Amino acid sequence: MTFDGIRGEVLLGEPMSGHTSYKIGGTADAFVCPADREDLVRLLGLVREQGLRFVIVGGGTNLLVRDGGYRGVVINLRKLNAISVVREYRSVGGAFAVVQAEAGAPLAKLLSYATDRGLTGLEFAAGIPGTVGGALCMNAGTAQGEIGGITDTVTMLTAAGEPVVRHRDEMAFSYRTANVPAGHVILEAKVILRLGERDQVRAAVKELIQQRRERQPWGQPNAGSVFKNPLDEAAGRLIESAGLKGLTVGRAQVSEKHANFIVNLGNATAAEVLKLMEIVRDRVLDVHKVRLEPEITIIGED
Repeated sequence: MTFDGIRGEVLLGEPMSGHTSYKIGGTADAFVCPADREDLVRLLGLVREQGLRFVIVGGGTNLLVRDGGYRGVVINLRKLNAISVVREYRSVGGAFAVVQAEAGAPLAKLLSYATDRGLTGLEFAAGIPGTVGGALCMNAGTAQGEIGGITDTVTMLTAAGEPVVRHRDEMAFSYRTANVPAGHVILEAKVILRLGERDQVRAAVKELIQQRRERQPWGQPNAGSVFKNPLDEAAGRLIESAGLKGLTVGRAQVSEKHANFIVNLGNATAAEVLKLMEIVRDRVLDVHKVRLEPEITIIGED
């Protein structure tokens, strides 16, 4: 495993617990942060040449890494984080701006950029952690909206290292999913936001963040919503009504504040989180006859 010519950060045998919001995870064979797009293309070429497995991670906020770590290369795109307005235009409904954001840009940074310019349409993302690339992969959103709804185009690298542009309809955005073919890497997206009143946008963002602080376990390590919401139902309500709020396995706990969050009480293991997920899934199936599907991404070896 060699990374000759890579200008970004290369860490070998890197504990993933330092790169996930869960603060859980064994070591990765290599953890690499390319310096820029050219560096990423070179890295992907080296990975292909050596037949190495790789996975792209963003902010590590929707991710559980198993205790055995990851046998391969974990690629983090945090240095690819540029945001800019590339075009403004007028149409039915008002004035609009096309904002280009690289995949490694934190979603919170994109929201702050939009808010500072009075651009509306992204307020639903208030309080959602992670990066633009991760948000696109899972069509992140809330009851107020989803990123797929404001996306114009997505630029990706194919498994062969060639750039391709996909329009919104080609991305097939649906609930917590999008069409990102295996081996493809998201580079950037263009989203369309409407010009609004800065103070109104700021007020809406502030209110949504306050609501999430009141309802979710802020301050405790977690990976966000653990299970997808079934059709016409909330996973959290199903879990709570099954009597599972506060249930613990080792140092992992079903949050006492929001039942669709599993929190790390301190030094929890991935195995404990996975066991707790299994108990929750089985109990909800038994009580409600509904099979919950994971929303978080799980990688690595036991």
